[in-house]
Amino acid sequence: MKIIVFSESDYNFSAKLSKLCDSHSDDLIFFNNFDSLKKFKNKKNILLIIDFNDYYDRLDFVINSIKDIDNFPCCILIDKMESKIQKKVTDLGFDIIMTKELFLMNLKTIKIQVLNSNPKA
Repeated sequence: MKIIVFSESDYNFSAKLSKLCDSHSDDLIFFNNFDSLKKFKNKKNILLIIDFNDYYDRLDFVINSIKDIDNFPCCILIDKMESKIQKKVTDLGFDIIMTKELFLMNLKTIKIQVLNSNPKA
């Protein structure tokens, strides 16, 4: 699976995710520009990871930029779960919202669920 990450500031999370992806033979790609996704249009086995802390003030722009390119499965990762944030992110159209630690602990299961729900897979 290709995991594409948009995170600019959480180096600790990025290092942990890199180690997990390496051990599971996943491709891990870091982007800072949503236009970079165009080369993955119509590709299968892709999961986008968005760091909430880096994009919280422009989530509308983020989801619209992504969906204008393709219907990639999108996961927003936050440090601490809050129901107000969860509702907002879900209403905007993101597929998954969870804490970073929970994501790391459940990456294998998440990958299986994304692959099973992705019609392109």
